[in-house]
Amino acid sequence: MDTAFQVSIAGVYVSCFALSIVSALLPWVNGELLLLSLASLVRSPRELACLVLLTSMGQMAGKCALYWAGRGTIRFQSARISRTTALWRDRFQRSSSGPLTFVFVSSAFGIPPFYVTTIVAGAVRLQFGRFVGVGMCGRLVRFGLLILIPQIAIHLFR
Repeated sequence: MDTAFQVSIAGVYVSCFALSIVSALLPWVNGELLLLSLASLVRSPRELACLVLLTSMGQMAGKCALYWAGRGTIRFQSARISRTTALWRDRFQRSSSGPLTFVFVSSAFGIPPFYVTTIVAGAVRLQFGRFVGVGMCGRLVRFGLLILIPQIAIHLFR
């Protein structure tokens, strides 16, 4: 393999991970668009899989900070976030298995937004390891499908 390409693919991977953290923390930075843009720079299915994994890992690294913010480590000044958190705290506390299902659906499909779900998961003190594990699975599904669908379309229309 070309040495220049190896260096550039390493840069793509590092950029992917770092920008995914940013997109997890700043909701107006679109992680999906980032992944699709960087996917155009790789050459193989293995490299696409690496991008999906790195995007998911970066997203969850950023979401960990939001989780701990929701847990009270960081104080939010926004009344809107406080009201939304209180609303979802009530919903989470009514069910034993529902919160993990809720986290998975939110992380995989974005309904409700995973940003808010993450803060609420911290606020209701959902076990951190479970939150990370279920959230990571959901992110892998989300970004995996995002990459897989265009690849299937390309093969179907050739």
